[in-house]
Amino acid sequence: MKQFDVILFNMSNYSEWDEGVSNRNYHVLKQLLNRPEIGKILAVDYLPLTLKRAVRIFKEDLVLNIEGGQKVKRTFSSKVTKVSDKLYVYSDINFFLRPKKTMKDIRKTALELNFGDMVLWSFFPFIAPYWNDLGQKLTVFDAVDNWLLHSSYTKQQEKLKQAYEIIKNDTDLIFAVSQNLLHFFDDQPNVYWIPNGVDLKHYNKKFALVNRDIADIPRPIIGYIGVIQDKVDLDIIKYLAQQNKDKSIVLVGPVWNEQDEAKLALEQEKNVHFLGYKKYEDAPMYIQQFDIGIVPHKAAGFSASTNPMKIYEYLACVKPVVATDNVGTDNVKDIIVTAKDKEDFNKQVNLLLKNDSEAMREKRHQFIKKYSWFNTVNKMMELINNKLV
Repeated sequence: MKQFDVILFNMSNYSEWDEGVSNRNYHVLKQLLNRPEIGKILAVDYLPLTLKRAVRIFKEDLVLNIEGGQKVKRTFSSKVTKVSDKLYVYSDINFFLRPKKTMKDIRKTALELNFGDMVLWSFFPFIAPYWNDLGQKLTVFDAVDNWLLHSSYTKQQEKLKQAYEIIKNDTDLIFAVSQNLLHFFDDQPNVYWIPNGVDLKHYNKKFALVNRDIADIPRPIIGYIGVIQDKVDLDIIKYLAQQNKDKSIVLVGPVWNEQDEAKLALEQEKNVHFLGYKKYEDAPMYIQQFDIGIVPHKAAGFSASTNPMKIYEYLACVKPVVATDNVGTDNVKDIIVTAKDKEDFNKQVNLLLKNDSEAMREKRHQFIKKYSWFNTVNKMMELINNKLV
């Protein structure tokens, strides 16, 4: 098997993962570090599209150091950190002003680190107009969702449209997390549907102690874990709270500022509990206390292009799951229940709570095994290795 190096363009910063944030990008990187055919990885932190983000990156990633990392190179606008013999992290604040200069510097860094045959693997669409300057043997784009529909990128629509056109036309392999994204990339033969996965060992951990903030909440618990942002249908959550006074609605995750007003309204319901941000390390403890996991996402727009990782996490903890219909659940519809509106959502939650059994828990346990991150990345690597032959 021929070895190659990887330049990985990330949708997060390494420092965020170090602090307990988790996403598909993080799990793919973890798996790549264990692959024998991978030589070295240059993990490029999320590149700034605005001055505000550049200032944040400067403070968090250029001034501060990665724990256990060794600074290899530092300029005013960039930094290279050695995390291990296999992993280097590149942080930059220049991209929003001089994207070509950033790409030139990344290429130069790869050469200085003695990179040989390279695969460019990107979660970050905005680099597409400039990626031909890197000298890669193969270009891979991993589509986690459709950024054109994401509220954070409303001011970047034209750049995104241009980038996605280049991705459609010039990429050797595209991994799409949902069927919706397969269609977005015109169902081309180089586009492969590869849903998310889960770290089964992590979610099956046993905890001797459970944090009081959830241990003291009355059961049964209808639980949600994840960021409370605009894709979350808070009307469904409010309806569940009002229709189930004998149950607790527990929301684990940070709340976006735009949702503060809705959060205040929800907090008037005495059985709704906001527990705030929890690290990935603690996520299994919280999900294990749920009696049912919910995914009350808005069915239109952005959510349809996703494949919620929380579904896999709930299933890894053998919890029953109810999700809104049409939120990227095509591959798990045999094991979860979907609902068409808030009334149906409430009905399905109560049916699952009433009818859950040891047999159903075992069925979930067996189902989720095929969605380990090892299996997920293995599929990706098979496709890459076949292209490199």
